[in-house]
Amino acid sequence: MSEAAVSEKPTLLARNPLDMIASAHAVQVEMCDAMERIADGLPDEVDRRLCAQVASSLQFDLPLHHHDEEEGLFPLLRARARPEDAVDKILERLACEHDSDNDFASEIAEALETLGQGGRPANPEMLGYMLRGFFERYRRHVHWENQLVMPLARLRLTRDDLAQLAARMNENRRQAG
Repeated sequence: MSEAAVSEKPTLLARNPLDMIASAHAVQVEMCDAMERIADGLPDEVDRRLCAQVASSLQFDLPLHHHDEEEGLFPLLRARARPEDAVDKILERLACEHDSDNDFASEIAEALETLGQGGRPANPEMLGYMLRGFFERYRRHVHWENQLVMPLARLRLTRDDLAQLAARMNENRRQAG
């Protein structure tokens, strides 16, 4: 085996990119569950490692996932959707939610980083309120994507579309890395 072949990393998206998005959704629900545990433990019973993990996910994984959907999945779905699918308004709303979720996630991540490093929240009640507001809303967001967008994507996207989506997602990871 050549040296180049040994050093090559396997392609991140070797599977169906829609399965990767669905898997990311499952991880995001777990992240919401973790945020709920953090909120329940405030101010004194907080898992510092969990705070750091959630902060990292909010800062890096969530925006990358949103980018995958907005730059990859949503445009392909718009191109393949039929008029009766009425997908434009749904995708527009989800993209708007992504923007506000990214902003809100960034604020929460800062507070969770402080907790992860052993600090205490300046206002535990406010942080708990922010966490609950985010995870309740985000669980609904993921539910809508799983119930409306993903089945339609599996129905409408072609093999070529999936290859395009995988390429876009790989490029997103290359740029983020």
